Amino acid sequence: MKASDFILQTRSDLQEKSEHWKDEELLLKLQRAYVSLQFDLPCFIAKQSIAIVDGKQEYYLDYTPIKNVALSIDNRSLDFATLEFFYVRANENSYTFDKNIMLLGFMPTNAMSATIVYKYAKELATENCEIEVPNTQYKALRLLFLSEIHEKPTRNSKERVLSLHYLRLYEQEMMKLKVLQPIRAKNITSNYQRI
Repeated sequence: MKASDFILQTRSDLQEKSEHWKDEELLLKLQRAYVSLQFDLPCFIAKQSIAIVDGKQEYYLDYTPIKNVALSIDNRSLDFATLEFFYVRANENSYTFDKNIMLLGFMPTNAMSATIVYKYAKELATENCEIEVPNTQYKALRLLFLSEIHEKPTRNSKERVLSLHYLRLYEQEMMKLKVLQPIRAKNITSNYQRI
């Protein structure tokens, strides 16, 4: 679905007597909601092959990662470390991200091949861009979008609580989506006795 079609469908929920919101303003709010949804439920995964060269620790990625998945160099898995811990504790078996740069915790001494998998966010540049979220997340995107639309300054005397209403509905939808995920861990047991 294109962003312009999504805005058109949501415009009917605004119940405007006249066109109060311009399409450009609604696109900005949709862009914010789209990025927020992807941060809460990352759904875009990139797999990239990198040629590791002798004496180089920094490598540029195609996208800016928001969440790590895996990195293997010559069939050896490396551990991800956050940027703070990467510099605090030097580890030969670690790597991290700094924006769209992958940093290795060791200095390569020969040429190797690496495969990295990470989650990233897409942005909507224009109204003609495709909204590429799974069909199950359209409702959550619509509720977050409506929350962004009805957001008002906190010192306004005619403050409406529609933003808070849609934000609560969005949080409920997010909980429902997380609970209904097919890859959710089940039957986790403990060594401790419940009292």
